[in-house]
Amino acid sequence: MGAVSCGTPGGDKPPKPAHPVFDAEQSMQLLKAREVTRQSGLARFTSTLVVGSTGGDMVETSRGEQDFGRGTAYAERAVSIPDDFPERAADRLGPPGTETFAIVARQVLVRDGGTWLHYRPTGVGPVADAMRSLRRFEGETAPYGGTLAEAIGSARPQGRPVVREDGGRDYRATVPGGVAVAALPRGLGRMKDGWNSERGKGNNAWYPLDVRLDSQGRVTRATMDLTPLLAHMREVEGVKSVRATYELSAYGSRAGRSLPDPSEAQDATKTLTLIGELAPGVCALTAPGLSSVSMVRVVSCDRRHDVRVFGQLPVDVRGSEAVDGEAAMKRAGEGCREEFRATPEEWRREAVPAGMYRMTGGSRFTGHYGASGESHSKLKGHITCYLRTSAPGS
Repeated sequence: MGAVSCGTPGGDKPPKPAHPVFDAEQSMQLLKAREVTRQSGLARFTSTLVVGSTGGDMVETSRGEQDFGRGTAYAERAVSIPDDFPERAADRLGPPGTETFAIVARQVLVRDGGTWLHYRPTGVGPVADAMRSLRRFEGETAPYGGTLAEAIGSARPQGRPVVREDGGRDYRATVPGGVAVAALPRGLGRMKDGWNSERGKGNNAWYPLDVRLDSQGRVTRATMDLTPLLAHMREVEGVKSVRATYELSAYGSRAGRSLPDPSEAQDATKTLTLIGELAPGVCALTAPGLSSVSMVRVVSCDRRHDVRVFGQLPVDVRGSEAVDGEAAMKRAGEGCREEFRATPEEWRREAVPAGMYRMTGGSRFTGHYGASGESHSKLKGHITCYLRTSAPGS
């Protein structure tokens, strides 16, 4: 009779299942981490952006919860800007205050008192231009956009991660500039050359990003110094640094907020007005959710108001002067200055800060040089002169 081999109980253990992130090829681990994070359902998040300047720090903080499975989010966003922050940058990054957003079915809703406003930043034209800033909140990687979550999937680990006692990992990685720039606050400045342009390709370097994963491979924290990107931006005078942090926690928790129904939200285009359509002397409140005063809610000047219009100026610059990209704003600045001097004293007393006025609007360039070398270029547009009359969000 042949011999029979009997295995010792417990001697042949089944192989340990592969970890979905840490057992993957190292170059793919952060991409896998993004997938595992997106499969984890609901989580709490905090995104912080600190813009440093010679006059103090502007801080933007968004807190809330995101359901990766449903593609929904609820967030309270607070912006604080010190009085001595560079004026031009403050106008583009503001207004300061607190706003509440909901992302439902890739639609951006903004709380307006006891109701919700539904913005539709689509199509072309002045209304679409005014609402374009809201697109940053429609995330690609996470339901709530404009955070470092968008950069993690494109990150390349640099060397082996540090293994922590709790089984998690800390990565030092890099991301391309064209991805990192998405985490900058919208309106901070314009790029000197697009990353994909012939002149900009050489500047599309890789920038450091630190990422922390928990033992399951889910993202819990990401930090990045975006300051080097300022070298490729225009109109950032006085801004010295930009740093971003993104944190996720309480995976699998129950939703703490109920989300609004988009079908019951008010259409923002029916309650707001383009500031360029307001007559001098008209007062208005800034629109919740928008990063500019392009659209406002008209109110009586006897009530609390954030802005008062005091001038509407058409822009028409022709010839060789039109080739100067700043020509339209220079011309508008001269016009607004004259309008401000003629403004009633009671209006000027409302200005915050005292004696300061602002401009909004823009121009479009068209033209060419003829065979004789004569310039047929022109800048045409429209500029609104207005006063800030109260601290927005107060």
